[in-house]
Amino acid sequence: MNMKKQDILQNLINAYAEAYQNLGYSSLMGKIVSLLIATPEALSLDEISEQLQMSKGPVSQIARKLKEHQLIEKVWIPGERKDYYRAVPDIFGQAFANYASSMRRNKKLGENVLTLTEECPVQDDQLRHMAKRMREMIEFYDRMDALNKSFLEEWQENIRPEMLEDPEFSQSS
Repeated sequence: MNMKKQDILQNLINAYAEAYQNLGYSSLMGKIVSLLIATPEALSLDEISEQLQMSKGPVSQIARKLKEHQLIEKVWIPGERKDYYRAVPDIFGQAFANYASSMRRNKKLGENVLTLTEECPVQDDQLRHMAKRMREMIEFYDRMDALNKSFLEEWQENIRPEMLEDPEFSQSS
């Protein structure tokens, strides 16, 4: 099977769109991320809109959200007045850090519900069951948080620096 470059890019964009949608995010978010991952130079909102065949308004709105989540960054291009964007150098590490943060929020939710169930003056089977499940949830996310921290430390201290030393990776940094 001999695919053209544009077909490969479209395949990546479609896969990311579906993956982001499966995680509960906008498919456009996945499209923008994948396009910027696959493109060595920064792109303007107009270029992103054109390549994705989307109107500029939603692209701008999603780009703002991706910037807030530190997955993409604005880049200044001398002599240009438009905003240009690229994927942050450690987009995969940042995405994982965002994921780990959402896990900590889930743990906090479990802690809050556990407190409410334990403070309820009348205990019944359902409340005891809920409390048991919340303790299980807290333990699960505690262990996941420890593994996530360990993984991110190893990534940031060992693997990521090696990758950034590679000229092919550092040109987009």
